[in-house]
Amino acid sequence: MTTTEGPISGGTYYQILGVPPNAAADDIKNQYRKLALKLHPDKNPNDPNATEKFQELQEAYEVLSDAERRAAYDQNSDFILRAFAEAGSNDDNQRDSFLNIPSSRTFWCLMVESALGDDGKTVTAFANQLEDEIFDELCKGGVCGFTLLHFAAFAGKPRSVQALIDLGANVNAKTQPLCVTPSQQFCRPTPLDLTIFIQNKRVRESTQKVLQAADAQFGGVDLTKLESWWQGLIRHQLLLIRDEVLKFTLKIPTNVRRVLRNDPRWREVINFPGEDAAAIEARRTKRAMQVWRKKLMWVIFGDSTMQPKERVGVLSWNALMILLSWWLFNFDCFQVLQAILIAVVFMAVSSLFRMVSMKDVSDVWNRTPSQKQVWESLPPRQQVEENLQKFWDFVCIVAECTDASLLFINDEFNKLTSMGPAQYGKDVKCQLTAWLEKSREEKDDAEIFDDNEGAGSQKKRTGGAANRIARMLAGKSGNSTAAAGNAKNSNPSAGSSDAPRRNRARRRPRGA
Repeated sequence: MTTTEGPISGGTYYQILGVPPNAAADDIKNQYRKLALKLHPDKNPNDPNATEKFQELQEAYEVLSDAERRAAYDQNSDFILRAFAEAGSNDDNQRDSFLNIPSSRTFWCLMVESALGDDGKTVTAFANQLEDEIFDELCKGGVCGFTLLHFAAFAGKPRSVQALIDLGANVNAKTQPLCVTPSQQFCRPTPLDLTIFIQNKRVRESTQKVLQAADAQFGGVDLTKLESWWQGLIRHQLLLIRDEVLKFTLKIPTNVRRVLRNDPRWREVINFPGEDAAAIEARRTKRAMQVWRKKLMWVIFGDSTMQPKERVGVLSWNALMILLSWWLFNFDCFQVLQAILIAVVFMAVSSLFRMVSMKDVSDVWNRTPSQKQVWESLPPRQQVEENLQKFWDFVCIVAECTDASLLFINDEFNKLTSMGPAQYGKDVKCQLTAWLEKSREEKDDAEIFDDNEGAGSQKKRTGGAANRIARMLAGKSGNSTAAAGNAKNSNPSAGSSDAPRRNRARRRPRGA
C-alpha cells in the first residue's frame, strides 16, 4: 500500500485519507487513527482550518469504513471515470458527444482549467476562437452534464463565472443524475447549488451574488439537506472530473495553448487527428440528420411530454391525413409513395398548431382590445372626414396632373412621328431657346421693376421731406415780408430800416 505524506483537504475521500482506491479496511482504519492524532484541533491550535480538516477526515472514514457506502461511492466514481474515458474514444461511430472530437475536448479541458484558475480573460479568449455552435455545445455540458459554469461555481471563481455569463452560458443548466443509485436519481444540481461546497464564506457570497444577478436559481433538491456522505459523493465526482481534466491539460504543449488562444487560424496550424474538413462536414451532416429525425418523429408520433390522450389524438389525426392523401390518388396502390409524401406535408403543417398552447391563445385573447377600446382609440368622425376630403383633393390633383402629362406626352409623340426625329429635335431646341430667352427677359423685367419700385419709394419719401421743409421756409419768409410791408406803409419816406439814422445824421444843429 502506498500512502501520501498527508491528507489533501477538499480532495476525494481516498486522497483525504492518503490511501489508494483498493486499500483494505484495516489499512484505512490504521491510516485514519494516525491522521486523527496528527490533525486533531487540540494539537493544532495555531491552524484556523484544523477543525475543518478533522471533519473532512471523519467524513471520509465514515464512508470508506462502511462496506455499503464505499461500494456506492466506488460505483459512482467508476461511472464518472468511465464516462470521461468513453468521451476520449477514437471510434468515429461513437462520436455522439462533442468531447469525442479532439479539438472540442481540448478546448473544453483548457477552458475548465482556466475557469478553475479564475482566469476570465483566458476563458473569453478561448471562446472567441470557437464557432458559435461548438461553444454552445461546450456550455451545454461536459462529462455527466457538468458545464463550464458548474466548475467555476464549484471552485468559487467569481471572475470566471462572470466571464461565462457574459459569453451566454446558461446559469440554470442542470447536470445529468449524479448518483446511479435509483433512490438518488433526482439529484441534478445547478451551478448555484454547487456553491455550498465553497468553504470561504466571503468567496461563496460573492459567487452567489454574481449568479443571482443573472437570475440563477437553485435546483429541485436542496443540497444542504442531503446526507453528508451524499454531498461528499457529489464533491468527489467533481474532483474526479477535475483531476482528469488537469491530467489532460498537462499534456498540451505551451505553443499549442498559445495558438489555440490567440490565432483564429488554429485549424490550419494544428493538426488534430480526424479533424479534416471532410470529417467535420460528415459529423455536421450526421448531427443535422439526427435533429431532423427527431423532428420527424415528433411530427408523426409526438413526444413523451404529451399526455396519453394527446398522443392518441396525434396518431388518429395523422392516420386521417394518410387516408385523405391516399383518397386524393383514388386509392391507387402504385401511387402509395406519393400519397405518403403528401400526407407527411399535411402532418407537418398541421403539427404547427401543436406548438400553440391554450395558455398562449388565452393570453392573446385577453390582450385583444374590446370594441369600446377600439372606438375610444379612433379619432373623431369630423377629423376623419376632413382627412378623407384632403386625401380625395390630393388624389384629384394627382389625377389631373397625370391626365395633363399623358395628353402632353401623346401630343409630343404624335409630333415626333409626323416630323421625324431630326426635325423634332430642332423644333424642341428652338422651343427651349425661346423659353430660356423669355425666362431671362421676365427675370430682367422683374429686376428692373424691383429697382424702379425701390427708387420710386425712396424718391417719394425724399420728396415728402423736401416739401415739408419748403413749407416751413415759406412760412418764415412770408412772416418777414409781411413785417417789412407794414413798416414801409407806416414810413413811406424811409427806404430801408436804417433810414431814420441817416436822416438824423443830416439834421443841422439848431444854432446854425
